[in-house]
Amino acid sequence: MKEYHSLKTFKYEFPARNVNDEYQMRVNSPTTIDTNLKINPMKQGIRQSKIYEIFLLPIPEILKLQDIITQNSNLVSKLSSELPPIASKQLFYKTLRDEIKSTNEIEDVKTTDQEVNEAIGGALSNSKRNTRLKSFARMYLKIENKENLSIKTPNDIKGIYDYLLDGEISKEKLPDGTLFRNKYVRIGSASTTVHQPKTHEADFLPDILDWINFINDDNIPFIIKTFISHYYFEYIHPFNDGNGRTGRYIACVYLGYKLDPLTAITFSSEINRNRSKYYKSFEEVGDERNFGEITFFAIDMMKILIKGQKGLLETLKEKRNILDYMRTKLKEKELEEISETLLYLYSQAFLFNDAGEGIEDRDLKKYTTKYPWTQVKNCLNALTEDGTLVKTKKSPIVRRLSTKYISTLAEEE
Repeated sequence: MKEYHSLKTFKYEFPARNVNDEYQMRVNSPTTIDTNLKINPMKQGIRQSKIYEIFLLPIPEILKLQDIITQNSNLVSKLSSELPPIASKQLFYKTLRDEIKSTNEIEDVKTTDQEVNEAIGGALSNSKRNTRLKSFARMYLKIENKENLSIKTPNDIKGIYDYLLDGEISKEKLPDGTLFRNKYVRIGSASTTVHQPKTHEADFLPDILDWINFINDDNIPFIIKTFISHYYFEYIHPFNDGNGRTGRYIACVYLGYKLDPLTAITFSSEINRNRSKYYKSFEEVGDERNFGEITFFAIDMMKILIKGQKGLLETLKEKRNILDYMRTKLKEKELEEISETLLYLYSQAFLFNDAGEGIEDRDLKKYTTKYPWTQVKNCLNALTEDGTLVKTKKSPIVRRLSTKYISTLAEEE
C-alpha cells in the first residue's frame, strides 16, 4: 500500500510533482468529505488572509481505525456488563473522576480527588448544596445514560458552557459579547503562537453557524465528524476561557452516544497523557502548507482514543482477576455469610475505585435483600468498630474498606 503523506511533507518527498496539483486531486476526489468549515491558515505565528475549506480524505488507515474503535467499544461494553453491579458503577465513577481532573489539568486548573468525589456525589443525590464542579459532574453523568446534545442555535452552545462551567470561570474572563467573547485571544506559549482566532464575535459567528450545520449532518461518519467538529470548535475559540473543557465535553457526548460511555469519558484523560501530540496535530491543520487538510488530525485523535480503550480493556481484565482472587480469600476466612457478602461488595468498590469514598449504607439495600436491614446495619457497625470498614461521610453514611484491612489482605498473598 502506498504511504499517504501530508501536503506539507509531499512537496519535499516528491519535488518533481506539483503540490497544488496533488491538493486539487485530493480535494476534488469523489470520496473526499467536504465540511464547509473554513479556516485562515497560520504562517510563522500570523493568521493569513487566504481561506481554505477543511477537507478529509477517508484513506484506508482511517477506515481501519474506525473499525478498531468500534470493536474495542463492543468489547469494553461486554466486559463491563459482566462485572458485578457495584464494580461496574465504581469503575464508571473512577473513569469519570479521572476525566474531570484531566480536562481541568489540560487547562492548568487543579482539582483534587476529594473535590471531584464530592461533585459526583452531589450530582448523583441531586443535592442543593453548592459544590464545586457539581454541574460539571452532572453533565458528564448524562453520558452514562447515552443522552445526546441538541445544538441547533448559538444559544445552545452558550447554555452548555454556562451549565458546565458554572462557578469555574473568573469574572474577568466571562463572555463579553452578546453570547461569546468579543476581544483578542492568542493560543500558544509565551514565545510561540499556535493559533490566532478571529477577534470579534460578529466575525466568527458565521463560523459558529457553519459548525452547527456540520455537527447536525448525519451523512458524515460519527467518529470522523466528532474529531473534525472538535478541531473546529477549538479553532473558533468562542470563549475567553473554558473552550477546551467545553469542546472536549461536547466531543465526549457525541462519542458516548454512539460508543460505550467508558470509551467516551477517557478522551480528556488520554489527551492529557498525549498533550504534545495533540497540540502538534492541531497546529498542523492550520499550517498553510497543508491547505486545510484534516485527515491526519482525525487519524491522531483516533489513535489517542484507541490508546485509552486499550488501557480500559487491560484494567477490566486485570481487576476482574483480582476481584475473583479477593472473593476466594474471603471464602477462606469462613466468615458469617452476611459479613462475607458485605466485604465482597466493599472489595468491589475499593478495587474499581480506590480513591472513591466507598458505598452509601442505603445503596446496600438492593444488594442485601435476603437479610433484614437491621441485621445488615448491625454487621456494618461491627465491621466499622473492629476497623475493617471506615466511615468516610456521616450524612448520608458512606463507608469503605480500611487501609488496615487492605494491608492485611496484601500480607496474606
